[in-house]
Amino acid sequence: MVVASVVPLPSTVPVLRRVVCCSRVWWEDVRAGRTVANEKVLVFEAPWSEDIDDTQATRVIYTSAETRLGVGDYPVRVIQRPLIASRYLEDIQNFLELKSNQKGLNLIVFSGHGAYESIRSPSRTGKRHRRIVEAFDGEINISTGIRKVKGALGRTIIVLDSCDIGKSPESFYTASGAAGVIGFSGDAEWVNSTTFILAMLLKFHIGGVMRTRSVSRPRKVLEEMTSGAWKSLAESLGVSSYFGP
Repeated sequence: MVVASVVPLPSTVPVLRRVVCCSRVWWEDVRAGRTVANEKVLVFEAPWSEDIDDTQATRVIYTSAETRLGVGDYPVRVIQRPLIASRYLEDIQNFLELKSNQKGLNLIVFSGHGAYESIRSPSRTGKRHRRIVEAFDGEINISTGIRKVKGALGRTIIVLDSCDIGKSPESFYTASGAAGVIGFSGDAEWVNSTTFILAMLLKFHIGGVMRTRSVSRPRKVLEEMTSGAWKSLAESLGVSSYFGP
């Protein structure tokens, strides 16, 4: 008779469990208490055209970056979601509840057609800012919508990948309670803006931005990009930003 014996796994061998969130699946190492893929970037994208045969999409560009973001001892993955007015806030909450987002900074990108309007408030001094992004199911005024998750965004850098809505980033920073805001104050042709954001994400990854709570690193990376090799593109897009202390 052959007696089978159970050989314990070495501590270096991961014990994985399946985790599902935002229609994405990844694996978590239960024994080590860490995720194999750190889901640190959430990209919302709305349609760029009503034509059924129009295939332009930022998701193609962001997907190409995952090979580079996934290397090293801290691999980063990108969650891509359609921008739907009726559920984007729920998607944000689910994303922020991921274990990988309990430490360090994360990024949420809004990508789609946008418009900005500054309105003088009749009941108080100052102005109101309307930042409109076209979603699949209508328009979203994210200047007001983002306030509903304000208390949860302390580790989040919000990237406004739309024309004009990056104007007055400090007001959106105040409304959102985010760690920082990056956007474009001019016409953001989608390929150019996405290319700039992609380069920024790669530099953030190399610089360990998503492993720290401090906003000094992303601020420095952006300053170097807008004054260095990426200066011309940054100026044409009207790159703007505002970070907390």
